[in-house]
Amino acid sequence: NLTVISNSASLSIEKLPLAAEGVYTCQHILQPLFHGLSVTRLPFVITLTVPVTKPYIVMSDSSPVEGTSVTMRCGLENGTGPINYIWEQESRESQLTTVAEIYDDNRLNVTDVNRNHTGWYRCIAINQVNQQRSDRVWLDTICKRLLNIGPDQPQIDVTPYSVTERGYSALERETVSLLCQASSNPPSQYVWFYNNSQVYAGPQYTINRILRMHTGHYACLAQNTYLNTRSRKTITLTVYCEWRSDLLDSTSKQSH
Repeated sequence: NLTVISNSASLSIEKLPLAAEGVYTCQHILQPLFHGLSVTRLPFVITLTVPVTKPYIVMSDSSPVEGTSVTMRCGLENGTGPINYIWEQESRESQLTTVAEIYDDNRLNVTDVNRNHTGWYRCIAINQVNQQRSDRVWLDTICKRLLNIGPDQPQIDVTPYSVTERGYSALERETVSLLCQASSNPPSQYVWFYNNSQVYAGPQYTINRILRMHTGHYACLAQNTYLNTRSRKTITLTVYCEWRSDLLDSTSKQSH
């Protein structure tokens, strides 16, 4: 809000918005008794300096393979330049290191990534008003030597464990858990199928209060997204009716 203070040459601007930046002109008008009108103009510039907001990190790849490149960007919503950026790395052993100090460029380019680059990363944005630190972001370097692994044939563990000639079995109203594991680097991603229809994504699929209608074939698909390889295993689960002893006793008494 602009306010001219009466009986003075002062201008008051409250709660300076960014739109207040610009050129202002103070005009002084003088009319002497025996001379013509005299006008004096004095321009001045208002430049606002905006504090930096809390930065955030964006990675081109949070799990790069050894030998490749990754770019990190320290993003800001607001902040008047020039802005300096400091990049810090915290290793697995909690050792904090300053990786780079970059003037007026929010990008950190890491070429030829190796396992020493694994760790937590933060960026600090600094201008003439203040400085702000980002939350840390994890960079996980994948060892190239171990990359061509997996996924192995999945192993499916069923709880509670009960095996018949036709496969696994369960009783109605039990909670049945199917856990799939397959060695792989990078770690496998899992998808569950029931009678060839996808039902769940993740290593452990749980069915609460299972019913006989859940009888069928359950398949776990393990995927290595870097190699675009996959492995699958299928089991048969049969759900039986749970015979209730109280109903049997009641039926027995009625027959007598």
